[in-house]
Amino acid sequence: MILGLLRETDLFKDLADAVLAQIAGLCREERYAKGATIYRIGERPRAFYILVEGAVDHPRVIPSGDPAAGVVRTRGDMFGFAAVVADQDRRIFTTTCLADSRVLAVEGTALLDVLRRNPEAGFAVMQRLAGTMARLEGFVVPKGGRLSIRNAGKIYDPEGVHVVAVEDCSIEIAAGDFCVVVGPSGCGKTTLLNTIAGFDNLSDGEIFLDGERIATPGSVLKPGADRIVVFQQGALFPWKTVLENVAYGPVIQGKMGRREAHEEARRLLEKVGLKGIERQYPGEISSGMRRRVEIVRALINDPKVLLLDEPFRALDALTKSVMQEYLLELYDMTKKTVFFITHDLEEAIFLADTVVVMTTRPGRVKTTVRVDIPRPRNYRVLSSEEFLTLKQEVIDAVHEEAVKAFEAGERELA
Repeated sequence: MILGLLRETDLFKDLADAVLAQIAGLCREERYAKGATIYRIGERPRAFYILVEGAVDHPRVIPSGDPAAGVVRTRGDMFGFAAVVADQDRRIFTTTCLADSRVLAVEGTALLDVLRRNPEAGFAVMQRLAGTMARLEGFVVPKGGRLSIRNAGKIYDPEGVHVVAVEDCSIEIAAGDFCVVVGPSGCGKTTLLNTIAGFDNLSDGEIFLDGERIATPGSVLKPGADRIVVFQQGALFPWKTVLENVAYGPVIQGKMGRREAHEEARRLLEKVGLKGIERQYPGEISSGMRRRVEIVRALINDPKVLLLDEPFRALDALTKSVMQEYLLELYDMTKKTVFFITHDLEEAIFLADTVVVMTTRPGRVKTTVRVDIPRPRNYRVLSSEEFLTLKQEVIDAVHEEAVKAFEAGERELA
């Protein structure tokens, strides 16, 4: 059965019987009940999978089945290629079974060994694999952006009023993670964002980006294009067109020529449904459109980290919902590390890989909630049992801190 199924797959077609037999020896059949998880986001990838029968919920599927639905349902469909991609050391999706399913698990490291021992066959397989991955739009391995906030503290006016905004705060954010920070007003969320961005210094502790120290007490402030901020108030140039606004950064930094920057700007604008507004000015488009333009303007600079300070707070509920889905689409496409501040707990869980709940001032980490909901996501997840359970967990944690803030004489604005 195993040899026959391998011959049916595009990846191993036309291989010599001897090589195919070696690969078959690496396969093990696994059975999963409906609702079972095959692998989870964040896990170390060890195997990739070939469907024998059943249906598996997976956002990146070779389109022999129904790619629009994001379901592996056709015999021979393959998924979980992270196991044979050398620079992807963690899963970026959670994969669950929509029906009782059987799969073949192929151990990735052992497969690579077989392919190296058979160079001609190995070259053909890896070439097909590369082509397959290139067709899976949105498959992106994060390239840098690991943030490490270590025992961070910030005191405003230490010789006067002495306001302790943040104290002994430590957060680890993996490269490519979407981290959302929530907590009572005044708990230090924006303070942390400003220190990551290089706008302000710490009073204690350190912040590292990919192992390089970017913030420490008394250090020289160094905002950089590797950390781009999207502000709540917006910061588009009103005298420039949408196209000029988006293309401005890479042109002024010398990363792209004017023509190349305009072409890339048009491509990104089209991705977020803004094709045709390139020649309009910010004052001529809606607030939701301006938000999308600002995020695209940040991403075209190819930062390692995208910093967003309540970017959708001023939008009406419908526009906010649409903007959240556009942001998730851009995130899936780029896999940038995101540090996102919000008071909207539903928004936090919908967007995040990790939700960090801060205590009332002085801000420390109260708890960290991992959001293990498969990507890509859409509004349907808002009614799922898993989403509602996570939402209640975050509400309970934030409410406890909001009560403390109120009792301390502060007013919670969430």
